[in-house]
Amino acid sequence: MQDSPSTLSEMAKALVLQLNTFAETNELVGKVKADHISIKCSTNEIFEKRREGFEFDSTFIYQSIISKRRIAIIGLKDPLQTNVGEIKYLELSDQKEDRSQIDRIDHVELVPTSVSYDDLVASLKSKVEVKEIVRPHHVTHDIVLPSGFIVRLSKEMLIDKIKREELI
Repeated sequence: MQDSPSTLSEMAKALVLQLNTFAETNELVGKVKADHISIKCSTNEIFEKRREGFEFDSTFIYQSIISKRRIAIIGLKDPLQTNVGEIKYLELSDQKEDRSQIDRIDHVELVPTSVSYDDLVASLKSKVEVKEIVRPHHVTHDIVLPSGFIVRLSKEMLIDKIKREELI
């Protein structure tokens, strides 16, 4: 993955196509909203370089410590366009303590808009394999596409969770 923020749109094009196809195939258009896209970093140095690249090419950068690693939330100047809404935020994750991360665009997170979270999960479970992922800071449901790209379901927008839990 190149480190220039201007290449994010180019790199994400194939993933946006996968997301759009997934959303259409599973009748999610109008039922969910895209929240953010996530990039995982394999080293602290790569995390620093990528975050630094966005310092003057973003609307904001907010950094926090979650599960003993740095997570930067970056407001994208040019949101990614999908059939389930604009992706306005990038989540940039530093390497985990166990060094398990590789450099990649990892997932896109979706939140329900016109259905309950439980109904969304149940509906998808009847069509695709859905894995419940329990973390100390939240529970999500993941669908791994054939490419390895993850469509992650969450109950709320990341920015709302940050505002509620960290800024107030």
